[in-house]
Amino acid sequence: MKKPLVILGLISLFVFTLMSCGIESVPINANNSLQPKQVIENYFKFYNEKNRQGLSTTLTKWHDQSNVDFGLDNLIFIKLVSIGNNDMTTVNAYLGCGRGSVNGVEPNNVVAYKVIYVSLYSKWASPWPSGIQTEYYTLIKESDNTPWLIDDMGQG
Repeated sequence: MKKPLVILGLISLFVFTLMSCGIESVPINANNSLQPKQVIENYFKFYNEKNRQGLSTTLTKWHDQSNVDFGLDNLIFIKLVSIGNNDMTTVNAYLGCGRGSVNGVEPNNVVAYKVIYVSLYSKWASPWPSGIQTEYYTLIKESDNTPWLIDDMGQG
C-alpha cells in the first residue's frame, strides 16, 4: 500500500517540476498577440516586481541596455492607475520629430497612450519622484509580425 503512494507522489512531484520549468522558461511577451495596453500592464507588473529581465520583454532594444537606470534599488512600489485612449498628437510628434523620424517605423505600427501611475521610492535620489505621475507611452511594432514594444515614454 505504501509503495503505490510513494510512486504516485514521485510522479506528481515530477509532473509539477516539469510544469513549473515550462512556465518559467516562456517569456510573457514571446507571443506577438499581446495588445499595446497589455504590454504597458506587463511593464508595470515587472517594474513593481523589480524584474529587469521581464521589463526587457516590454521595451525596444534602445531602452534595454545595461546603463539604463530604472531606479529598482530604491523602488518600494509602482502601480498602474489608468491607460487612456490612443493619443494621435503624441503619435504625430513621435513620427515627426521623435524616434519615429529616425527608426523607420511605419505610421500604422505606432500607438501612444496617456498613462497614470503612482510610485513610491525610498530615496529622492531615484530617477523619478514618488507620487502620482502622468506620462505618455509610445509603442511600436517593427513590422506586422513583431510584438508591440514600448519605445518612448515621457511627459510629452
